Amino acid sequence: MIHCRIVLALLAAALLPVPALAQSPPGPGALVPAAAGRPVEVELRSAARAVAPGDTVPVAIRLLPNRGWHTYWRHAGDVGSPPAVTWRLPDGFTAAPLRWPTPERIEAPPLASYGYEHEVHLLGAVHVPSSARVGSTAKLGATLTWVVCEVECVAGDVDVALTVPVASRTIIDEAVARAFSAEAARIPARRDGWTFRAATDSENVLLHVYPPGESEIATGRTRPRVQFFIDSAGVIDHAAQPRVRTVPAGIELQMGRSAFAAGSPSRITGVLAIDTAARAGAFAPQVTLEVDAPVVAMAQLAAAAPPTLGTAGSWVALATAGLLALLGGTLLNLMPCVLPVLSIKMLGIAEAAAHDARTARRHVVLFGTGVLVSMWALVAVLLALRAAGTQAGWGYQLQNPAVVGALALLIFAAGLNMAGVFDLVPVGGSLSAAARHAPRGVEAFLGGVLITALATPCSAPFLAAGVAYAVTAGAVESFVVFTALGLGLIWPLALVAAVPRLRTWLPKPGAWMVTLRQVLAFPLFATVVWLAWVLGRQAGVNAMVALLGACTLLSLGLWVLGRFGTIAAPTGRRRLAQVLAMASAAGALALVSGASAQGAPGAAQAGSATPGDAAEGALAWRPYSAELLEAQRDSGRIVLLDFTADWCLTCKVNERVALGSEAVGVAIRDHDVALLRADWTTRDPAVTRALASFGRNSVPFVVIYPRAREAAPILMPTLLTSGIVTGALARAAESPPGVPKSAALTSGRVVPSPSLPKATP
Repeated sequence: MIHCRIVLALLAAALLPVPALAQSPPGPGALVPAAAGRPVEVELRSAARAVAPGDTVPVAIRLLPNRGWHTYWRHAGDVGSPPAVTWRLPDGFTAAPLRWPTPERIEAPPLASYGYEHEVHLLGAVHVPSSARVGSTAKLGATLTWVVCEVECVAGDVDVALTVPVASRTIIDEAVARAFSAEAARIPARRDGWTFRAATDSENVLLHVYPPGESEIATGRTRPRVQFFIDSAGVIDHAAQPRVRTVPAGIELQMGRSAFAAGSPSRITGVLAIDTAARAGAFAPQVTLEVDAPVVAMAQLAAAAPPTLGTAGSWVALATAGLLALLGGTLLNLMPCVLPVLSIKMLGIAEAAAHDARTARRHVVLFGTGVLVSMWALVAVLLALRAAGTQAGWGYQLQNPAVVGALALLIFAAGLNMAGVFDLVPVGGSLSAAARHAPRGVEAFLGGVLITALATPCSAPFLAAGVAYAVTAGAVESFVVFTALGLGLIWPLALVAAVPRLRTWLPKPGAWMVTLRQVLAFPLFATVVWLAWVLGRQAGVNAMVALLGACTLLSLGLWVLGRFGTIAAPTGRRRLAQVLAMASAAGALALVSGASAQGAPGAAQAGSATPGDAAEGALAWRPYSAELLEAQRDSGRIVLLDFTADWCLTCKVNERVALGSEAVGVAIRDHDVALLRADWTTRDPAVTRALASFGRNSVPFVVIYPRAREAAPILMPTLLTSGIVTGALARAAESPPGVPKSAALTSGRVVPSPSLPKATP
């Protein structure tokens, strides 16, 4: 095989004495032509006919291999060795490092190398000291060690030299200077406005490339062909071509890990060549760039996209994210998972304020403290997960079946509390008349915790952008944004307690509030049924049965607390009832967590589209994969990608009201839309990466890819209607290549990059 012969030849070259292989003349000379045993012409060239003291002489090592042979780049790839130069210069003269033109891929499957099959100039420069004497002659010499290969490889070295007069002024050889300038155009450079980030896992190296915002790549109007020439061995598989996909504001290169990879590098360096021409044929890059990409955790990779609402970490970005989180938190109060509990809490605070405004305000503070402490605990866990290299977002904890079971028990306990089965009271002492009209301190604090727990399965407009910034920003910024989110949940209740006039708009307190409190317990029980279904999907029917048993055990303990743990009961009996209630709660949690950890073979797996998922009008939903998405787009079809989760109430509302409507079904069939469902019910790194590529880390999120391959994807709003979806599908069918149509937020946005602030890690 060819590659075996190359490797054997290189080994032989390493073992034999170099002079015996080189067969090069010992005497100096500016040009050493190719000869027998040396299939490469070597020349040392200078662009200066004369040089003044203190100036710099542009020089180059010119290599011209024989037809069919090739020389190597600064990193040769799988086989070969780069040319090495040892300068011989007069005292005081110094040589700058050589600059290497962009190489070519030289393939000999299953190997690949980086090099040059044609003439190449390795450009350099020699600085002349100011002490050089005018009228003298400077002799510039170098020893070049080289390897050239065809089917076999030959190694050798050669001495080259030239003389340059030292004169009062520098005289440039225009013909040579033009040749140097032409070669300099092939040398990759660092360009302003381009940013790079990389991440690795056990199988792949991912490189994100973000060009300036006005480029065709950044706006998504073109899908370029690329080649990446890495600077080091043992990182990527050189022979495998990188897989390229578009991400908001740039492109992603997915490259296979080297079989000899040991650990993860701290940086990925090399040269990126980009061919943006929309044509077939030979690879001809229009852009070549030096890449120096820090390797970050997978969770931080998407944060490299340039933000559009202010510089990452700036006050503008932080203020924007905080405002979005505040608005999102406010709208969460209207979500079906939060509204029942908040309504009772608001009426209770209003009743208490009518008797003692000071006590009511104190309990609002305790309620708000419960919300904020819960938010801070949530962001602390998010930061810990991010530090460990795990991607996480809003509602991430519900991907864990044990957490789903624990949340179901918490909501079940809240329902029993609202139904009047038990109440939380302090141990010992009596309550003042005013305090009897307000929620107790512990109950107020736990109410804030409960509201936060109930809010996590929901999403709301504005919420995704703020939270996406928070989970990729620094720790301080993350805490600020989540604090704003908590304040959004708190301020309506605080306003009712602080402004007496607002309380006149609420119904007058009375016995009807007890009935309303009990009635609103049933939506919480319905929520428990839904969470039991989610748990069954995640961990199987055994876990669902365990949850029902845990609810029975918990209800027994709380009934004992309500029956024998009242404030009027003797102290000993009350404390015993409290101990039994806590024991039943601990037993219920242990039962659920144990069953959840075991799972079940029949449980739904993340990323799958089950028959129940396809219920919307009997539409053919298919499970998401990056390969399937690219295949559907390459076939010219419109693609609707639905990021969802069984624990996301807003997702289920969207699926029922919008995606499952008859009008949307007709539009899907009329436009031949491919339907992909990315299920985030349990943790799936592929789905998490896909979300992160749009700067998102929460669901619901729906993306529509237009029929035109070059058109930018349409990012849908959080809350959908059938009209919003059908309108977006119509635009996706009509968008001309490279000219995506804009649309208002309420009807879907066509965006080439996420319009939300992100932080640079």
